[in-house]
Amino acid sequence: MEWPTPELAVAFMYLGVVPAITNIILLWEERFKPGVIWFIVAMGIGGAWAMIFATFTLISHTGVTLALGNFFWALIPAASVSMFLAAYEYVFKKIVSWQTIAILYAPVLGLFVLSWFNPRNLVFTEAYTVDPNGYLSFPKFGGPIKIAVTKVYGYVLVFLGAGMFVGEVMRSKGTHRRQTLYVLAFLSVLVLATLVKVTRQVPIYFDPTPVVFSLSGLAFAISIHQGGLLKLGPIAREQTFEDVSEAIFVVDPKGLIIDANTIAIGIFGSETIGRSIDAVLAPHEAETEDEERPTVRIQREDRARIFAKQTSGIEYGRGLEGELVVLNEITALKERKEELDLFKQILTRVLRHNIRNDLNVIAGYAKFIQDKSADEEISNWADQIGEKAEKVVAHAEKVRQIERVITSGKTVKRSLAAEVQAVRKRLQVEPATSLTIDVADVRVTVHPEFQLAIRELIDNAISHHTGPGDPKVSLTTELEETDVTLIVEDNGPGLPEEEIDVLEAKEETDLEHSSGIGLWLVQWIVSRSGGELLVEQDEQGTRIGIRLAIADRRA
Repeated sequence: MEWPTPELAVAFMYLGVVPAITNIILLWEERFKPGVIWFIVAMGIGGAWAMIFATFTLISHTGVTLALGNFFWALIPAASVSMFLAAYEYVFKKIVSWQTIAILYAPVLGLFVLSWFNPRNLVFTEAYTVDPNGYLSFPKFGGPIKIAVTKVYGYVLVFLGAGMFVGEVMRSKGTHRRQTLYVLAFLSVLVLATLVKVTRQVPIYFDPTPVVFSLSGLAFAISIHQGGLLKLGPIAREQTFEDVSEAIFVVDPKGLIIDANTIAIGIFGSETIGRSIDAVLAPHEAETEDEERPTVRIQREDRARIFAKQTSGIEYGRGLEGELVVLNEITALKERKEELDLFKQILTRVLRHNIRNDLNVIAGYAKFIQDKSADEEISNWADQIGEKAEKVVAHAEKVRQIERVITSGKTVKRSLAAEVQAVRKRLQVEPATSLTIDVADVRVTVHPEFQLAIRELIDNAISHHTGPGDPKVSLTTELEETDVTLIVEDNGPGLPEEEIDVLEAKEETDLEHSSGIGLWLVQWIVSRSGGELLVEQDEQGTRIGIRLAIADRRA
């Protein structure tokens, strides 16, 4: 007696419909992921395959059996097309066009239509019959069209899909590789079940393929739904690991490199995996100077590549700690910095020595001409030349001060009142100038050159005073919970609108630029003190505030 019996075979095949439906329900929310919609279609085809085969085995009516057989033979290559489409979208992450779908399903549709007419036995041969028990009896091959579509076309698509998955396994790593192996195992089970049926290892009335198809598909669907299979997050992480422009090493607790991305392998070679991270990087580590992170210098022919090295810990398992070492290329940034440093040195030398010395000579000659000339007009011109020369010399001195400011990013904690009084002692103020100071004694966090900012604001208020009355400048403070604002207020004409616009925009253009560099000096000092520069003005004068963080209150 053959096993399974016809009754058990029919029961098995009908039960194979249940996991197929379960698959569709589980995967429906995931249908937008690459390939999942075609896996859903394949599961639907598998369920229909099992139900139709069980039905025409159960029913002994010849006409009904043959009619259902026409649907059955179309479902076999349709399942192959669906699995091929699932493999293509999964591997290439591209949505298949409707034109391609129509072309791939066209042979299936042609087989289905011709099955009803069977012209010249192109689909079925005379051996295709219903036996006395009501079971569909069919030869291994059949007519040429049936062979071409169900055997050749169907198997070609299945093996092409399997080939795409094999290639993806070889290319991918980690989570994505495990996902692909899952899919490949599912496809392999389907092919093996089909071979069992084709080689007649089971009775003619039983087809295990749709049952195995649905059951293995159910395991696959549960993995997708619950286990993270095909989820975007792990794939995105691994793709980012490979696609970023930085070289990345994964280092185990023993200091050995266990993984590296494509960039790292391209720089150091594939043999780096398994070696010590120190052995790989130590020969290339360079002097760091004042940089926050160590650097690695790789010499390639006539060009050196420089990388900033960053290390972060990885915790996993039971108290194990590895490392993630990232090398970020800063070659262009380093070259740019060196060019700017050279430009700064040249500019400073020219301003501090050449131009300054030449202008002092010009100012001296202008003074000589003014003293010696009997012509009042020439004397006035000489006086203007001297004033302009001295003004440019003052600008050069401020450039030198700016250099000191921007080359130091350090801050110190000082008494605000003491800083203001120190400036007041060194100021030479005309007797007619009113300078009042009422500043709270609080410690603030400031740049070491903060006194320059205070002096510049006071000088600016006095030197630019015009109009009736003598210059009046006051320095006061406004205290808040965590901040203090030093306010320098005068009775002058106010800053020009373009000066305020340039300070607010923090840039100069051909159309908008400041008349000097004193306010830029103030802006840079305040910025490096972690503060904020505030400007207000009205008919009574200008009010400039420097808001600073309080380090400690004294009074």
